[in-house]
Amino acid sequence: MKKLLLLLSAILCIVACNPSNTPDPTPQPEPTPEESQPAYKVGDLYDIDGVKGLIFRVNEDGQSGLIVSLTESQTKLAWSTELVVTNATSRKNGAENCEKIMAIADWSSKYPAFVWCKSLGDGWYIPSVNELRELLIIGSGNTFTQAIVKNKATRFSGGKYLSSTEMDQFWMYYVDFETFVEEGNYKQYTYSIRAIHAF
Repeated sequence: MKKLLLLLSAILCIVACNPSNTPDPTPQPEPTPEESQPAYKVGDLYDIDGVKGLIFRVNEDGQSGLIVSLTESQTKLAWSTELVVTNATSRKNGAENCEKIMAIADWSSKYPAFVWCKSLGDGWYIPSVNELRELLIIGSGNTFTQAIVKNKATRFSGGKYLSSTEMDQFWMYYVDFETFVEEGNYKQYTYSIRAIHAF
């Protein structure tokens, strides 16, 4: 019995004296939460990695959306000088339309509006008819007009703005700045252009 008691005492001593079983008295630093970026707002100037424009759409995450170029084409330009089907028919995605145009052989000699847009740099594209209508509605508002003045951007010239959306072999869609109504007209007619860019 005495041996059993001595054995139990020895085991208790080993357990009690083992430092690995005792809590570390040194306080651990609390992990620092990552600083959250403030959400963008319509009318904010976006200027990152050489891409510069005014924000006109902000997605739910507050950190992505669409910007419009600070300038527009100095002269009105035609959608194209040839009348062929290009399949650039997306009403929602102007970038997709522009990719289809720029895949056409010798496109830079036949699609003046797209050449101007490409001159702004990578990622810029002519908005689809739905994107263009959204842009012109936002762009005509007081908040956006004040942002244009504040950032010394070119004002919307008004009139008819060209979209990248093809209607058929002969026509494409444009949107009227005054009424926001979309219409179709000949690709060879000239229109004002504003480029947009995702961020």
